[in-house]
Amino acid sequence: MALTTGTVNGYEALARFPGDSEPVFDVFEAAWAAGYGPELEAAALSVALGLQGRPPSTYLTVNVSPRALSAEVVRTILDTDLSGIVVELTEAHNVPPDELKRMAGWLRERGARLAIDDVGTGYAGLERLICVAPDLIKLDRTLVTQLPVDQVSRVMVESLVRFAARSGAAIVAEGIETQELLEVVAELDITFGQGFLFGPAAPTWTTPTAEVVAAAVNVHRQALSATPKQAMFLDEVILLERIADRFSEAEELVDVHQAVETLTRLVGAEHVTIDVVDACSATLDALSYTQDTASGQGAGRSRRLDDHPLLRWVLDTRRAAMVLSTDSNADAIELDRLNAAGFGGLLLVPVITRGTTVGLLSFYRHRSFPWTLAQIRFARIGASQLAATLDRLVPSTNP
Repeated sequence: MALTTGTVNGYEALARFPGDSEPVFDVFEAAWAAGYGPELEAAALSVALGLQGRPPSTYLTVNVSPRALSAEVVRTILDTDLSGIVVELTEAHNVPPDELKRMAGWLRERGARLAIDDVGTGYAGLERLICVAPDLIKLDRTLVTQLPVDQVSRVMVESLVRFAARSGAAIVAEGIETQELLEVVAELDITFGQGFLFGPAAPTWTTPTAEVVAAAVNVHRQALSATPKQAMFLDEVILLERIADRFSEAEELVDVHQAVETLTRLVGAEHVTIDVVDACSATLDALSYTQDTASGQGAGRSRRLDDHPLLRWVLDTRRAAMVLSTDSNADAIELDRLNAAGFGGLLLVPVITRGTTVGLLSFYRHRSFPWTLAQIRFARIGASQLAATLDRLVPSTNP
């Protein structure tokens, strides 16, 4: 199901055997062990491709293992017009990367789109992802079901969502069985969902209930109306939007500081300070209403720019700068100040409004670990938001 619209975009053909048989996976593995793997996969594909009555504008996903694609009996079944078919490549069984690419090209020549299943479960899945360049990336249900409770799983999925957006693929989250999980998946900007919540495996073409459709669509409606539901996790885009809202709604300095403190999470820091430029005295003065724990000095802290060449350079060039406690080549003055404060990293970002540098944002982290390019960009975006707010609230910053 498409999580943005609630429409059914495709179905997956699942193999089932009569009676209380072994798990399907075990049956196929037993067939391969007995030397009949290609024949069983070919039979399953033949039945799936022969299904009739599929709703218009929907696709059908069929499963095939790359090792089976080397068998003539399987290639004969697939050597036809595969328009409207998504071929889902399952385990790779050490198929060489060049062979995977060749198989993918052969299937695409026949009109098929490609999907990779169980992504997120190990190296083999990532290797297939790179070799095949799939149209659909199917997240393993084990990974998906961990999203409400495991931050590491969330980070991995966010990375895959970005990869899909840049490579032209779409993400399918498998194993959605509860509305809670549906909402978490939708909030992660995943394109499609699959699971028992939308309907159990059945011999007919089923559709999800109106309640399930509404639950998925509502997440996106709230985002479009700028009133998003409080998410269990906030991704970077949502958090950046929330920070911008806080800046635009700020009425006094306490609101400014709260917005900047929220920005620290996005930048990957533990502490942040705001300083404004006093052009007349060539100093940086702390803009604070609380004790400045990073520097060990209070709200009246003032620093002469002549004594801090790196700070002056940042303000004059309007470029950000980074100081790490493990970098012996870093600016000695700021390095001493950083070590004295008990932090391992410092990111300095100029605050610019109407062509004039009016202040400085200083982000501190405990680890001596460099900031990523994305984190630096977020810091600069936050500094731009801060500049407009200071221009409105602090007359002395107006050029």
